[in-house]
Amino acid sequence: MEIEVTRAGENYAEIKVKGEEHTLGNLIANYLMRLPGVKFASYSMPHPLINEILIRVMTDGSISPYEAFRKAAEEALKDLDRFEEELEKV
Repeated sequence: MEIEVTRAGENYAEIKVKGEEHTLGNLIANYLMRLPGVKFASYSMPHPLINEILIRVMTDGSISPYEAFRKAAEEALKDLDRFEEELEKV
């Protein structure tokens, strides 16, 4: 996985993630939309044969786009840990 900021502004960021596809893009975009202060979040996969996604986020200024990315990733990891714990009980 390789991450690159392709566009940035005070309340907007677009991050290219090489080596990933819809699974990670959809997960992060959904967790971004759950965060207070995030006005818009989406992802796209510009070409179906290239494992590369673009994740976009726009905030209202109460949180930076980069902090939103970090928080979304942290929340996703927490939920995945809980999911793993529940699977171990089965």
